[in-house]
Amino acid sequence: MSDWVNIDHTAKSNSIFNNVKPFEQQSSLGKDDFLKILVTQLSNQDPTSPLQDKDFIAQMATFSSLEQMTNLNKSFEKFSGQQMSQHAAVIGKEISWLEQEQGSVVTKSGVVNGISLDDGSYYYMVGDDKIPVEYVTEMKETTTESK
Repeated sequence: MSDWVNIDHTAKSNSIFNNVKPFEQQSSLGKDDFLKILVTQLSNQDPTSPLQDKDFIAQMATFSSLEQMTNLNKSFEKFSGQQMSQHAAVIGKEISWLEQEQGSVVTKSGVVNGISLDDGSYYYMVGDDKIPVEYVTEMKETTTESK
């Protein structure tokens, strides 16, 4: 009776659902999928009515545009990450900014204790205040006075 098989383990390892991707991954087509479709179309085309040159050129242009947009997306993601790092470098520094108070513009200053990203805009956190990066007029190292 040593020929028993653990059916729980066997069922999980031999399941047809092991290679199934979530719906979100299935519904998005990338440049590799587009290239597979193009190759399949070319290999299965009717020999008596081959793909016209202009149609083939249009499909290749579409493929090229898709690849460029994918690369541009990756570059924007990388740039966004770098921007966050640049803003994080200001933490611990003293900034000055312009703020409207009672009808006049006042210069305020404080030490940045954090950064915030809200709706695509960056803000420096000074105490409980969120200062838009665009309002900052000066940035400097904090000075500690010894007594």
